Amino acid sequence: MRYVIEVFRSPGGVHGHVVDEGCGEGGTGCRTQFHGWLELLSLLEPPPDAASTESGEHATAPGDDSCDA
Repeated sequence: MRYVIEVFRSPGGVHGHVVDEGCGEGGTGCRTQFHGWLELLSLLEPPPDAASTESGEHATAPGDDSCDA
């Protein structure tokens, strides 16, 4: 995935928008506004299901060393 991020800084913090170039009709991109660094980071994180399927592994709870083979 490729993102274009425009960030604006003001006395109240940061804000801007993220464009996901792989989204939208004809690859035109989907634009999402954000307010604050944490909201920006949350937009860039893959969904929990996508993260486990991209790596080919199943998600496990922290400390769970069991393996279903």
